[in-house]
Amino acid sequence: MFTISCILLQSDHRQYPYSPFKTDRSGKMKQTMMNTAAGVLAALLLGSAGLAWADGFDPWLADGLNKQIQQNREAQQQPTYHGPTTAEIRAWEQREAEVQAEIAELRRTPFYMAIAYDFGTFEIMWAGGYYSERRAVERSLKQCKTSNCRVFATFSNACAVVTRPDRGARSTEDLFVGIDTDDSRAAAKSIQACEARHGQGQCSYLNPRTKNGMAFCTGYDYSIYGHR
Repeated sequence: MFTISCILLQSDHRQYPYSPFKTDRSGKMKQTMMNTAAGVLAALLLGSAGLAWADGFDPWLADGLNKQIQQNREAQQQPTYHGPTTAEIRAWEQREAEVQAEIAELRRTPFYMAIAYDFGTFEIMWAGGYYSERRAVERSLKQCKTSNCRVFATFSNACAVVTRPDRGARSTEDLFVGIDTDDSRAAAKSIQACEARHGQGQCSYLNPRTKNGMAFCTGYDYSIYGHR
């Protein structure tokens, strides 16, 4: 810590025309603007926080100077960010490449779905996203409520839409499945196949509530995958 001392000259209560001080009624000396500026300049040159000021120096001004000096010192000590290093950039690029490779592998991996129809309750069941086709079949049949339940479609990494004749489905032959990676094309295939057998305007889509609307989708691109 540095100490700046201001030496106050004693006065005999006489005024001198060229004195930098003037005497008030109590006999104490008042500092002129010249002395104040000199004190400020000395404080800034020293650049040290927590300075001790001599008696007679304005406390408010001294406190402000101390705070300014401390702020200047803290600003000088702030670290400068120069951006990522070459090693950091390479690490990020490597991780990005690994993630993309993982995604590509998941897209190549078949994730199966099985769709079943319970002719006893006229309900449709499904289970998807499985590594094993057999497992998907088991999970769909487990949802059936009667023994008259049949799996009529299995597929992987795609969407399926099911259509049946308006008179109702009496067997799995009355359930027409369109499969495609695009659910709109799958719907078109399904209705065309049904109307080709039962006549135009004689078929309707099965409209269950699935994650993809009325389409049954499975695979990484449809966020239905990874089940065992």
